[in-house]
Amino acid sequence: MDDRATVSPPLRPFRALRYVAEHVGDLAAVLGPADDVPTAEQAAALAAQHPHHCLHLEVPDPDGRSFQTAARVFRAWRAQGIVQPDAAPACYVYAHRFVFEGQPRERFGVFLAASLDPHRGARLLPHEGTTQELVERRERQLEAVQVHAGAVYAIWDGEGTLRQMLEAITAQERPLWRIERSGEWHTLWAVHGSQAAELAALIASRPLVVADGHHRLEAAKRYAQRYVPAGSSSHPAAWVPVHVVDAADPALVVRPIHRLLRWLPCDWDAIRSHLVDHAKIVQVIRAPSPDMLIRATETLAARVVPHALVVHAEESLEVVLPGDDVAKPDALLVDTLVLRHVCAFDQAELEQVVEYTPDVVEAALAVRSGRAALAILLRPTPLKTVLAWAERGQLLPPKTTYFFPKLPQGLVFFDLADSLTLS
Repeated sequence: MDDRATVSPPLRPFRALRYVAEHVGDLAAVLGPADDVPTAEQAAALAAQHPHHCLHLEVPDPDGRSFQTAARVFRAWRAQGIVQPDAAPACYVYAHRFVFEGQPRERFGVFLAASLDPHRGARLLPHEGTTQELVERRERQLEAVQVHAGAVYAIWDGEGTLRQMLEAITAQERPLWRIERSGEWHTLWAVHGSQAAELAALIASRPLVVADGHHRLEAAKRYAQRYVPAGSSSHPAAWVPVHVVDAADPALVVRPIHRLLRWLPCDWDAIRSHLVDHAKIVQVIRAPSPDMLIRATETLAARVVPHALVVHAEESLEVVLPGDDVAKPDALLVDTLVLRHVCAFDQAELEQVVEYTPDVVEAALAVRSGRAALAILLRPTPLKTVLAWAERGQLLPPKTTYFFPKLPQGLVFFDLADSLTLS
């Protein structure tokens, strides 16, 4: 149907596909980590633990590029009723209870469909850049499987109004399910009718800053450009699922993501000398152990001005990052000074040489074992900095932030090929 004369709201409820507990057994056994967490090998290993694990939809064929097996798996799940569509569109409220730094926390968010219309769609503001390879991989997966098992995770800055609304809803509504996994609790509710419309209108009143899912969003836009008829707002591929969390949610945690360099362009002495010439070294730790680096990063996080730890097998250097703007995130300063200037990597080389981890111990062990030639440990980027840069249209380097905990996949599925997804 050509509905180019119809103006759709930028955010709306959708009819999710959801696992049928009678067919899969324990829901906790089929939910997966966010798609950017496991490698292809790790995803395959996790998927192998259950025939209906959601990561079966993320595993590429042996060629590493196509997703025909994943597509066949998903079609079989639909035919067998492993996943089934809900009877009516809804906004899906999700609560995640977890422990962080020894304290229990509970984060609330809501799944909706966001319009990708470049003129009248949802105001989705990225805060990080993307890499071409990962966007193309996600686009190939969408083309083959035609479903989103995860969502774009976005932040709504509204002084706590959304969090309050979600708490009020969940206090009154019975959940669809509640499960425990590894000491954490996950709960899902469906919100229908006028209450869902009110939720969507509230969230649409402000822009959304993308926390996670930049590659998913970019791939969804490309997919829509190729497969959605011009002017149509009723095609599911003209939309992308988003999970929205209030910026004032007390359980919203932003951790740093550290850099691992697979190789160096020259020897360590030359790198060290170049760093001394362009930055101030305030502490040297000889033969750093993981425990030493954990304590050093705790000290690092308390620094007021930009700092980083440059970790080599022989020593760790605490570096004051040069610059006259303390509001610039450390990831950007490290990218400019260490990666592009000291190491002289260009963009293509950076995509080949740099790995990322939020785990200090993993970074330390990678350097100690020789798997990484160098690690660069960063301070967390404050949420207010992320929001401010995104609202100004300024992109930070890829993997600047780690929004913790990640949003699991498999909570709800968004079917791109079902005309009833939005009705």
